[in-house]
Amino acid sequence: MTMASISNDTNYARLSCRVDARIKQRAEEAAALLGQSITDFTELAIAEKANSVLAQHSMIALSERDFDRFVASIEVGAAPTAALQQAVERYKVDAADDSRGSW
Repeated sequence: MTMASISNDTNYARLSCRVDARIKQRAEEAAALLGQSITDFTELAIAEKANSVLAQHSMIALSERDFDRFVASIEVGAAPTAALQQAVERYKVDAADDSRGSW
């Protein structure tokens, strides 16, 4: 996320938290080096960390071996059960009876 994408958003919320004085001092120094306010620096740092954490938790990493096993298992698939076959038949009847075509 860039500062441009953050600053174009007009929907702001206030965030208040306590931090160690040394962390605050280093953040202020870093912000000054970048020519940013502490607010802009903190907002960007929080956004970057949140995006990183969410990205890490939204992916599943598999080894090549496990990926190959996964692909093989979904390619072969299991034979449909009797319950699934009955559900398909009910769907076909219901879809045929629906004059609105919402199926």
